[in-house]
Amino acid sequence: MSRHYSIIASLRRTVPTRSIRAGTIAWLIIMTGLAGCATIQRAPLDGSQEYAAANRAEELAAQGRHLAAADAYLKLANQTTSHPERQRYLILMAHERLLAGFPEVAKTILSRLGDPVDETNLGLWTRVTAEVDIASGEPERALDVLNRAPTAPDRQTNLEFLRLKGNALFRTGHPVAATNTLIERETWLENRDEILAQQTDLWESYQAWGGALPAVNDTEDPILAGWLDLGRIAWKQRTSPTAMRSALRAWQSTYFNHPANRILVPTILSRLPAVIDYPHHVAVLLPLSGRQQRSARAVRDGLLAARYLPTEQGNRPQIRIYDTAVTGAAQTYARAVRDGADFVVGPLLKNEVEELASAGISKPTLTLNFLPEQSARSVGFYQFSLSPEDEARQVARRATALGQFRALVLAPDNSWGKRMLESFSAELRARGGQILDYELFDPHNLDFSDSIQRLLLIDESRARRDRLSANLGIPLEYEPRRRADIDLIFLAARAATGKLIRPQLRFYYAGNVPTYSTSAIYEEGTRNNSDLNGIMFPDLPWIIAPDGLSLETRQTLARYWPDQSERRARFYALGFDAYRLIPIVNAGGNGQEIEGMTGTLYFDNRNRILRRLPWARMQRGRPVLMDPIAERERFTDTAARHDTWQNISTTAAQPNN
Repeated sequence: MSRHYSIIASLRRTVPTRSIRAGTIAWLIIMTGLAGCATIQRAPLDGSQEYAAANRAEELAAQGRHLAAADAYLKLANQTTSHPERQRYLILMAHERLLAGFPEVAKTILSRLGDPVDETNLGLWTRVTAEVDIASGEPERALDVLNRAPTAPDRQTNLEFLRLKGNALFRTGHPVAATNTLIERETWLENRDEILAQQTDLWESYQAWGGALPAVNDTEDPILAGWLDLGRIAWKQRTSPTAMRSALRAWQSTYFNHPANRILVPTILSRLPAVIDYPHHVAVLLPLSGRQQRSARAVRDGLLAARYLPTEQGNRPQIRIYDTAVTGAAQTYARAVRDGADFVVGPLLKNEVEELASAGISKPTLTLNFLPEQSARSVGFYQFSLSPEDEARQVARRATALGQFRALVLAPDNSWGKRMLESFSAELRARGGQILDYELFDPHNLDFSDSIQRLLLIDESRARRDRLSANLGIPLEYEPRRRADIDLIFLAARAATGKLIRPQLRFYYAGNVPTYSTSAIYEEGTRNNSDLNGIMFPDLPWIIAPDGLSLETRQTLARYWPDQSERRARFYALGFDAYRLIPIVNAGGNGQEIEGMTGTLYFDNRNRILRRLPWARMQRGRPVLMDPIAERERFTDTAARHDTWQNISTTAAQPNN
């Protein structure tokens, strides 16, 4: 797909830092309104034209078309004759770039506003700057900005200031101060829906950041005390619905007049899965002596850890564990049934699951891997997996929800890499996006510069320089540029390879392009992860957003299996959640979501249990939890809607440089 963009509109493509240092300083040209070059000047708008253009920008923002909205605000900024209005449009543009997933670009725009910020824009500037600081992993700076803010001029601005302050306080390890801030915010709310949304945000903040709550209440305020006790329940029992139900019932009897007892707690209780009994005899089928024995043993240990948790109430099943590496999946399954199994968990490996599906089942079964996509649904045959393909699809969903539709892909030239490419491209295509180009690299290499330069069209930029130099007959001082038509890069790579590729992407001017990966990019327990900074990826709550129960379980596992507790952490979590799913699957599944160690679990129409994962961004060498976004259908522009992409194309669109 080829498109023509004005120089003004080119701001939607990230200008790399190296290009600024090179002397052209494209950001300054754009931000100072010089229209990119001296020969392009835009006529100022009259009042009615500006009003219509501003309305159009607001419509684009409301539709979730944040990149288009950012372009519209930039155009307005360059055509208004009022300095305060120009400043306001640039702040709004920064906000849209932030919502589109470009916090670094938003920060750069805000830094180019010039001093001072007009008094009429201080409230908007404060809000957007704080949001950008929080998204960039700098909540301390956000607090500083909010604490120095002028008095909010209206109710809505005040509500936003308090929301952001509470968010930043949670992230800086001050949950009590955050709670007080949000209690104050609730006094400004006017209807039930607003109050429920506020209380739900507070509950979810406890689930993410409640580890810093004090062990004992040191307050005489019953409202604050009730919230802090509720926060401990949210933090400690997020992945244990039975224990959470019991704790919430006890909380209700203690704080029966608390504001959260009117709306929030009854809503949470209504959404918890019903208490269902376990079957009497459970067989677990794992390759305990095969090539995958370490992973299989981690699954086993996670399952047994869940079985013996003191918080688990009700009947506990008898568990018998079988080694599928000895006689194969089908024969091991038949033996387990002869031994009296009422329910079967496993097998673990994809080929074993396919073997079992071909042989057929006679008991409710929860496999720990997925059948191929085209496989038919079978009664009583449920599938649960840490599917990397599903993670690739979640990358596409998040990117398109942010208005990022044009992607480049780097993936290893092996079966895993091709599956990642196919899953990502199919989901991206289904949501109106397209892959402009991709490269399959040799994962054993140490230098990926050739693949990256081809993907970013650096070689074509150099060729244009050489042709121009030859035509002019003089050498040119010229720094090559990457292609400028991309919204994101999907890097399908494991941790060791990612640490080599990410710095090379920065070197070739793509450091500011939103770069996504799967959980494979981060290996817990390793060091020197700073080279991965900026990469965003979905991962298990067990890894990036553990609750109190997860941390306690992990400490127990580390005590008994110190050598493998971090490297095999995801398999422990798989086993843990598999145990929790047994009674639900045995009862035929249900439409409720389950908060698990491996994600928010839900059933699809093929008896597969899928996972909705939290997101992290690598910052200072460690994963930092990102705020969730609302994934909803987005409109694309006319060109994107009419272009179809049936096969993965190796032909890239031409860059605008």
